[in-house]
Amino acid sequence: MRKLDAQVNQEGLRYCPRCAAELSEREVRGHARLVCPACEYVLYLTPAPVTCVLVERGGAILLVRRKYPPREGHWCLPAGFVEVGESPGESAVREVREETGLDVEIEGLIDCWASDEDPRTPVVSFAFAAKVVGGDLEPGDDAEEAVFFERGSVPEGIAFSSHRRLILRCFEGEIP
Repeated sequence: MRKLDAQVNQEGLRYCPRCAAELSEREVRGHARLVCPACEYVLYLTPAPVTCVLVERGGAILLVRRKYPPREGHWCLPAGFVEVGESPGESAVREVREETGLDVEIEGLIDCWASDEDPRTPVVSFAFAAKVVGGDLEPGDDAEEAVFFERGSVPEGIAFSSHRRLILRCFEGEIP
């Protein structure tokens, strides 16, 4: 049996959301799960959906410097959690607007993957390519800076390895 994933902060989850009985750990389908002994509710801890956006303009890629943890002060693609009721594509457009002031149009889905790189929770990431269609470049929301970087000027401190890989793939010509 696999252990509970400590990363999802289940230590704070003590009571059943259905009947309020105290949860206990039990094996369910090969994984340690939190289960209610009173009503048999199984608490499945699932990854959070996030989007990131590769915005390329004139051979340069848009990055934002993170204002808050995790990885405060490091650079990343515009990114964030998908909100309830929005599609990943809508999330991508919203995140770019909130973090950079730019309006973008999604050109396509580049990639998707699962990761435990974010210390807050495991995630499933959707990476989109987008083009600028309006707005003024200005950092906002949780970004300290928003800058287009050319191939030779990308900063060293990229917050997430998955973003670093996408940036490299773009500059290598693998992503149109």
